Amino acid sequence: MDFIEKFKEDWGKDPILEERESYIVLKFYEKKRLDYSINKEEGIETNQKELIEREYNPKIIIFSREQEKDLSKFMNLGVLKIDNQFKNYLRYKKIESSIVSITEKFNQVDFRAQIIDIKDYDNYLKHKDLALKIKQKLDIIIKDKFSILKKDEDIDTSAVLSNMGYIIKGFEGKYFRLSKGDKTFFKTFLESQIKDGGYQLKITESLPMFKEDIKDIIEIGKKLLKLQSNKIQIKKFSKTYFDSEKSTLEGCWQTYFDKYLKLFFMGYKFFYSQKVFYKDIFYKKDTRPDFLAVDFYNNIDIIEIKHHNTPLFSKEKNRDSYYPSADLNKSIFQLNKYLDLKSNLINLKNISDPYFKSLIQADKIYRPRGILIISSLNCLANDRVEEDVQARLEKEIKKIKTTYKNIDIILFDELITSLENYLEAVEFQIIK
Repeated sequence: MDFIEKFKEDWGKDPILEERESYIVLKFYEKKRLDYSINKEEGIETNQKELIEREYNPKIIIFSREQEKDLSKFMNLGVLKIDNQFKNYLRYKKIESSIVSITEKFNQVDFRAQIIDIKDYDNYLKHKDLALKIKQKLDIIIKDKFSILKKDEDIDTSAVLSNMGYIIKGFEGKYFRLSKGDKTFFKTFLESQIKDGGYQLKITESLPMFKEDIKDIIEIGKKLLKLQSNKIQIKKFSKTYFDSEKSTLEGCWQTYFDKYLKLFFMGYKFFYSQKVFYKDIFYKKDTRPDFLAVDFYNNIDIIEIKHHNTPLFSKEKNRDSYYPSADLNKSIFQLNKYLDLKSNLINLKNISDPYFKSLIQADKIYRPRGILIISSLNCLANDRVEEDVQARLEKEIKKIKTTYKNIDIILFDELITSLENYLEAVEFQIIK
């Protein structure tokens, strides 16, 4: 092929990786500046460059011999550089393969390439060309008919959209019914605008429970997960994010969930903090449950908060075996004690819902479920463990979660991750 021979002659490089009867495999290249200088006295500009193999995907293209005349749509034949429009198309299609093929006539075992739909790419180029022509025509129309832009301003749709009402409005102030195609267009257009940041629409606008963006709430939780038992750091963190000084990790998590618990447990309609409980004279210490939660069927659950550095497992001495830690057993015992909840231990003055208050007064609290929020994946054992042991302990968590009747055990990072996954799933579907 002439362009390949010319490339070899100009650049002293062989771009061919493989050549068969049915296809040719070529490398993409990029220009790299070697030296750039200007001699003002002699008026000489030195700008030396060399070609290097493309470092970023795609790096290789496969084509058939019959496609040589169409190759200029995909690359610059002089330097074998990937064409910008083709690069934008691959980005648009989210194709990240290091090898792309514009032919199917090759051995997929040797080259696991992403095959490009040529008709689809041609259609993409036609639409790009059409969009450019429309923009050029729109430029002329707006400047000629509306005269609202300065010469150095970019054309936008302000003039057209501001006058669209006169075009699609019918009689008596009613608009014409949109066609099915137009509805699809507006829906797609708005979704893309939201995704690209054209509209600063946030998930908080559909769940107006908090003044903070949910992403910010997740980030605060992630930063809290990284805190260690350092009182100075804990006080600084709590002062920064909660406007109140706490000295323990448990206190920080208590405050965090005081503010945001409903976001993590959307199956509940009410949450009441420790203040709703009277002190129980039968307890040796002033211990009260952290939260009382009421679901949509008026069932009561007790939520107990520990901290993310609490180990779930302890290693048996001189043996390669792990068992539930003393911290976990102590927490389970404490929560089981709270599940013996009686109506006389709840301060009715702090109950806002009249129906739920009547249930308590009628002593219709049946044995609640318990939810224990404790530990994290990085603190499953007292000491740092190897990767294989970590994987083993993560499997053991599932066993622990099914061991205790009527008690759910949830890790702190599980809560944060579940909220993050939820947000990712709904963030760009608000329009629907």
